[in-house]
Amino acid sequence: MLGRLFVIGASFAMAAPVMAQSAANPIVADMPRDAAHPARLEQVRYPTGGVQVPARLFIAAGAGPHPTVLLLHGFPGTELNLDLARVLQRSGWNVLAIHYRGMWGSPGPFSFGNTIEDAHAAIAWLRSPAAAEFGVDTKRIVVVGHSMGGFDAAMLGDDAQLAGYVLISPADVTKLFSAPVTQKARAGFAQSAVSINATLDSVTADVRTHGAQWDWAKRAGQMKGRPVLVLTSDDGLAPVGEAAAQAASAAGGPKAMIVHMTTDHSFNDQRVALATTVLDWLMRNFARP
Repeated sequence: MLGRLFVIGASFAMAAPVMAQSAANPIVADMPRDAAHPARLEQVRYPTGGVQVPARLFIAAGAGPHPTVLLLHGFPGTELNLDLARVLQRSGWNVLAIHYRGMWGSPGPFSFGNTIEDAHAAIAWLRSPAAAEFGVDTKRIVVVGHSMGGFDAAMLGDDAQLAGYVLISPADVTKLFSAPVTQKARAGFAQSAVSINATLDSVTADVRTHGAQWDWAKRAGQMKGRPVLVLTSDDGLAPVGEAAAQAASAAGGPKAMIVHMTTDHSFNDQRVALATTVLDWLMRNFARP
């Protein structure tokens, strides 16, 4: 059996251990200012595909090194989960929140294959000398991906040095874009894709070309050996997230945890519960040494 919890309201029983580690609760309160090593936000760029893509680096207060999250947004990135980034920053985590090529004005072409490459490139940057000055603990890098970002997080399962994975309503893009495309689907894509420099035909061609390499169960199984948290909602994608958790657990574990929340794809009315769940899981699995 997989670990499974159901969260209905914004209050969450697992929040107590997080609060016990700090006099203030980082979910709702600011931390005392560290004059020598203040929290800050940096604009950075990471190299991928021959271009430099912009990203936000939330740096935690205090002397490093800090455990660090790579935060991957979905398609097209309307929900960036930056409230979650701030909670993690207040809790002592650095957070690198990236864009991908060809999205929101970033240089280069957009494709699903490129988002996978961009996620790998962002991890490489976090391990590089360029990021060393920001106090990144390269042994405690955790990937947190939402929707398409959850797909990219699972595709990072082949990185044996990553410490853990959080998939928030992950979407298997190979399933979403491999079926014959209806006129309604085309209209929906056009509505969502105003901020990318790709067409529906180009992204479906990308899936047809590379989809076999992105087998969901196989790639999710590569997350084995690291803690995995999957959050699902009432958006119809819960079976995808559950399949990823099952694959990771079956491939050798440890047992993945699934948390279901009664909310929509963006967790609009469960933002506090979302942040509390992710933070508590991080604290339980990656306590400060």
